[in-house]
Amino acid sequence: MLTMPERLAGCEGRYTLDIRRGGLGEAKLASFFDLPNARLIRKTLHRGDRNPILYIVAASKADQAVEIIRSKAANPDDHVEDLGRVTGFLVQAFNLAPGEFIRVDGNYKPQGQRVAGDQTR
Repeated sequence: MLTMPERLAGCEGRYTLDIRRGGLGEAKLASFFDLPNARLIRKTLHRGDRNPILYIVAASKADQAVEIIRSKAANPDDHVEDLGRVTGFLVQAFNLAPGEFIRVDGNYKPQGQRVAGDQTR
């Protein structure tokens, strides 16, 4: 019986999978390793607030992401906490540069748009 390295000895060119890069021509697809890190941050008036505001912050460290929201989107008495990492694919989809953030909670209405089920207009 052949071992795995012996079985793969003649297959170097045929079955090599490069998970770092992909794409056709000039359009390169980002790989998992190339994507930026981000954090999910919750801002509330107090712990247990039923109307939290959620942000995706393009920062790899929790304390850095919390500080960005505290300095740019929170009031001094707001409670701001890190909820964990967010996949880099979301950062790419929202086109966030390092240090940028976007509000992502269900109650957010961008100017001039209606949220499904909104009867307040």
